[in-house]
Amino acid sequence: MQTARQYISGLSLILLVLLSFSGQVNAQLDSLNKYGGFESDLPSYWMQGKQTGAILSWATDQSRSLGRSLKIVKQTATADSVYWVSENMVDLWSPMINQGVDVLLGAFVRTDSVNINPSGEDAKWWISYTFWDSTGALIGEVKLPIDQSKASSSDWVADTNQVGQTILPRNAWRLVIKFVAGKNATGTVWADDFMLVGRNGKWAGQDWNTSVGVPTGWNYWLPPIGGNDAKLANGFENTRITSEAAHTGKYSLKFDIPKGTHDAWVGTRRYQLPAGVKAGDSLKISVWVKASRLVPDSAAKYPGQWAVGFTPIFHSGWTNNAKYDEIGAKDTAFTFPAKDTAFDWTQFTLVYPVPNDTTAKAVSIRLHVYSRFQGIVYFDDLNVTMQTPTAVERIGTTVKTFALDQNYPNPFNPSTTIKYSIPENAFVKLRIYDMLGREVATLVNSEQNAGVYSATWNGENNFGAKVSSGTYIYRIEAGNFSQVRKLVLLK
Repeated sequence: MQTARQYISGLSLILLVLLSFSGQVNAQLDSLNKYGGFESDLPSYWMQGKQTGAILSWATDQSRSLGRSLKIVKQTATADSVYWVSENMVDLWSPMINQGVDVLLGAFVRTDSVNINPSGEDAKWWISYTFWDSTGALIGEVKLPIDQSKASSSDWVADTNQVGQTILPRNAWRLVIKFVAGKNATGTVWADDFMLVGRNGKWAGQDWNTSVGVPTGWNYWLPPIGGNDAKLANGFENTRITSEAAHTGKYSLKFDIPKGTHDAWVGTRRYQLPAGVKAGDSLKISVWVKASRLVPDSAAKYPGQWAVGFTPIFHSGWTNNAKYDEIGAKDTAFTFPAKDTAFDWTQFTLVYPVPNDTTAKAVSIRLHVYSRFQGIVYFDDLNVTMQTPTAVERIGTTVKTFALDQNYPNPFNPSTTIKYSIPENAFVKLRIYDMLGREVATLVNSEQNAGVYSATWNGENNFGAKVSSGTYIYRIEAGNFSQVRKLVLLK
């Protein structure tokens, strides 16, 4: 620490504390960011269990939806069964699987060269759903045998329970799914589109990543009802992790929507906010986007509907059984080029304030495709960091009109001050743009009381990098008021 002070001795102790805290928070947020590039080689909510003598893979050679499936290749008998196993699938939405509901369970499977007509349990392939109550006591297991009447299936086959077979006597707070090859079973089997849905339109609860298409750290909500009925439609079955394009690494998330009719999203799981983050702090969220097959002028025709964007959501809980407890959410549509049918990798950024609610303990980020969007979009490198506090000073309260003053000094180097006035409480956005209209830096993005304020810009962009000399535009938006001025950075 003494060495650091020798280099930054001109900074105040307060600034040191702020920078140190911001660094700690951003380090903690890395638990979310490490999955933002879609490079994980395992599906979210699923783990490889025992596998000695077999090959377990998150396969791309066969899939019923979303381009991936769980695969087991087992050529000989093994010392024990081998299997894929899920985490607790009761997560994010419903805190339990409801008692008294006739629940449809199952999966779609595909077989190749499996042993036929097994003589005992050890020679069978199966899928199981196991339920526990709130005390951790076992409620029961539903075991679904995979068809071994013939060696290979010609297509995907639904393997489900019977009507009335699964009606829980009490609520289940833990659900684990297994895809298993007995120790004497042989062959190759794929499993995809697992199911958990109440029959006759009744709500049973929710399981997650049932189509196994998104990697560790993510989940999805795709029509018709989020995928937990093993049905995907309206083009959302084309959603997948792909190697067709990537901003960095090998993979990105691809939406291929022929004609928009429904909202849908792929989002992060909930991540706990680091200790010390509080109301008034902000999170800076960015993602890289590449697009093609866009329909020009659609955004103007269907504002907010023909769009893709972020939905950041704050929650009070982040563990299983926390239920869906939205504290604050904001759908934010990106601004795509109005006349273009395609564009290359472009970064979109949002600075979003932490809600003024002491129960906000976690955050999730949705990459959202809104209802009328049509086209192809790739997402990559989602990143969330704490926004370093902007130097904003309130210097007065008696104001009659909105105003944006010319920055001083101008031209400037290394920093300049922008003063503005708001006569009433308003949500204020103060941003810097280059002469092509691309956002460079967000200085203010928060609710403010009436008054006169000043904000300082040090010539850095949203990522802490110094920008080049030249003319820039700064714009304020406060309520229905907006104004633009120019400033010049000289080096």
